[in-house]
Formats: sequence, C-alpha cells, structure tokens
Amino acid sequence: MKKIFTLIMLLTAATYIAQETVKSKALKLKYTPPAGWNAQEFGSPTSLNWEEQGNALCKCSGLSFFKSHKDGKMNVVVYPSTQSGLDSIKRNFVGNLRFDNVEKYDKTKNKFFSFEKKRSNFTDIKTNKKSFEVIRYYAKVEDHFYIIYVWQENMNALSPSNEKEIFEMVNAIEPIK
Repeated sequence: MKKIFTLIMLLTAATYIAQETVKSKALKLKYTPPAGWNAQEFGSPTSLNWEEQGNALCKCSGLSFFKSHKDGKMNVVVYPSTQSGLDSIKRNFVGNLRFDNVEKYDKTKNKFFSFEKKRSNFTDIKTNKKSFEVIRYYAKVEDHFYIIYVWQENMNALSPSNEKEIFEMVNAIEPIK
C-alpha cells in the first residue's frame, strides 16, 4: 500500500512539473507544454526585436516544441513577426526545410487564435527533394503575427490521431496581450 501511495505521489508530481506554464515576454507568448513535450526558445531572450540572433532553425526569434513518438518525432515551431518581418523569406524555412507554399487555405481557430491553415510539404533544400507533410498556421494578434509550423518526422501522411496530438501542443500556446 505504501508503494502504491508513493507511486501515485511521484506520478502526480511528474505531471505537475511537465505542465508548468512559461511566460515569454520577449515572444509575447505563454505556454503550458502537455506531458512529453519539450520546449526551447531561441533568439534574444529579452529583446522584442525578433529579427536578431536565432539558431539553426531561423536567424530570428522563435520557439520550438518537440516530442518523441513511435511514428516519428513530433515538432511545432513558432515564429513571431511584425508586419515588416512577414516579408522576410527566412520564416518560410525551418532549418534546411522550406515550406512549399500553396494558395488553398482553411480558416480555423482555437481558444486563443484565429488561424489561416495551409497543408503542404517541406522541401529539403540540400537535396531539393520533397520532405515531410507540414501544416502552417498563420495568426494575427494585435500589431504582430505568429507563423506556426507543425509536422511529424515521417514520410507518410500525418494521421488524424497524430495531427490531433500535435494540435494539443498548439492549443497550449497563448498570446500575452
């Protein structure tokens, strides 16, 4: 009985730690990653100049979420932008992967954002070959924008259940006004 109680307490503590809310004033976002998701901010940790610094994903500020999955690693990348930053080609890339733009889009929303949703593929610019299926969400919040890429590292089409699991991470992101 004592072992069961200890196990329940450990699981409760692990769940609480995994669901800690993080506020990023620099990105004007707060997020609570669901269990199993990891987060990494990049760019300037204090500046609202989203065009400076960055990392291997983009020479801009942003936020990356990832989760191991039996069907392939799940990824969510968020790029904040001002109106002028939208003209920058760098936000069409995630590292060496270029988003293949499409004209067709759907309107969708969650509790915090109204999105323009485009489903397409990445192209690996090193090999110039079609890569993972990707969904690009585009949202306007007051005077700035968010571009969100979601994909799974798997060459098959994103299954509805895996897409739902990735969208849970998107639902955990909230703008700070």
